[in-house]
Amino acid sequence: MIKILLILLLSISCDKNIESYRVKKVPINVIPVPIENDSTSDSDLKWDTPKGWLQSSGSKMRLASFSVPYIGGYGDLSIMLLHGDGGGIEANINRWRRQIDLNPQNLSNINKTAELRNNGWGGYQIFEVVNLENKDKAFVCAIMPSKDSTIFVKLSMSAEGITEIKDDFLFFCDSFKFRNE
Repeated sequence: MIKILLILLLSISCDKNIESYRVKKVPINVIPVPIENDSTSDSDLKWDTPKGWLQSSGSKMRLASFSVPYIGGYGDLSIMLLHGDGGGIEANINRWRRQIDLNPQNLSNINKTAELRNNGWGGYQIFEVVNLENKDKAFVCAIMPSKDSTIFVKLSMSAEGITEIKDDFLFFCDSFKFRNE
């Protein structure tokens, strides 16, 4: 008898109409702060920051973050230092490709697009990836491996913005060196 009363009570108290809601995503306002000097770092690294780049707050995983101005607004630049290879080139490039709605590629095809460069940290690669169907989604990144760790510098912005600031990005990445140099 108690079971029947419980079932009856539950069926009466439950509304069978299921409602769902969509909440508009509200963008987070980034308030850029001017950098106090041209070189900055919290580790054994040092780099030269292009004029006009603004230090911004990023996640705790980032070594540093910058808002990079271009004619269409600001791009988001992140610097991360990870132990070992940080998951490797293929895994990271493909994760970033998925973020801009592109299919993954194999390592051979990824490496065909690499631009090889050198800085005080060592040899490194530059990758530029653009979603040709939506040129607002693009990134340029540098992957700088060393014996024990890897630096990932990733700039997300439009394809037009990357073309506009690419020389500054290369200057920035080429300036990486150890603090004592």
